[in-house]
Amino acid sequence: MPKESQQQREWRKIDGKPVGFLAYCRELIEYREVAYVLIGRDLIIRFRHTYFGLAWLLFKPLMLMATMTFAFGHLAGFAKEGAVPYPLIIFCGVIPWYFFSNAVPDGMGTLSWHMHIIQKTYFPRALFPLTAITSDAVEFLVAWLLFAATCVWFRFVPDWRAIFFPLFCIQLYLLCVGIGLGLSVVNVRFRDISNLVPFLLSIGFLLSPVGYTLDRVPEDWQLLYVFNPMVGIIEGLRWSLLSHDLHAFPRDAVLASAGVTAIIGWGGTQTFLKHELDLVDLA
Repeated sequence: MPKESQQQREWRKIDGKPVGFLAYCRELIEYREVAYVLIGRDLIIRFRHTYFGLAWLLFKPLMLMATMTFAFGHLAGFAKEGAVPYPLIIFCGVIPWYFFSNAVPDGMGTLSWHMHIIQKTYFPRALFPLTAITSDAVEFLVAWLLFAATCVWFRFVPDWRAIFFPLFCIQLYLLCVGIGLGLSVVNVRFRDISNLVPFLLSIGFLLSPVGYTLDRVPEDWQLLYVFNPMVGIIEGLRWSLLSHDLHAFPRDAVLASAGVTAIIGWGGTQTFLKHELDLVDLA
């Protein structure tokens, strides 16, 4: 019997009922090769036909850091003498915010951009926002090379708390995934979201400690301020990489950020699973 006739074709029944979280994760793993192709394609498209190529990965956060160091450090007078050079403080705010401000819109718009594919074939639709956010995560990790080079320039060496650095990076990734998944299905029906999100990100930039530290916020407002999940992530990254004070751990900000991230991650995932099979009808 021919080899092809021995193979059984796999059929999937789409009955319109949402699948469970674990079952969906297993399905994502089955389609991991598709994810690799999408990530590779996305990275190639971003830098194809550019003169500087991959150098843009370093140039954009570097220029943003330099601009914010001048604006907040010199014009606003936030820079001060201390054990930590001010450009390093700015870098720990710029790099995570740069990733967040790119990953959320990219993840949000992927389903609308690829609706012509979604309408023709079946695969886990979450692959589109997940691969877009993961592509931005590659840029995010590369940008930390600039931070390492700046540490060498200022002869600054992080201490043992650097082992907690990956935890805050993972939290930031999960936050972007939760927001990206939830907004991606909402954006298919309500296209106003694509105009609203950039506006909210511009406000969030000012309400996040990107160019300043948490101690610059008045104490009366800090309890409310720390419920911005980016506050705990940015301050956590600064604590893990820059802090030389054992009592400087931003406990309230980190705990509030972790709680809000968990809620957003759960809510965004459930929203996506509930409406994923209705995407063609929503479009």
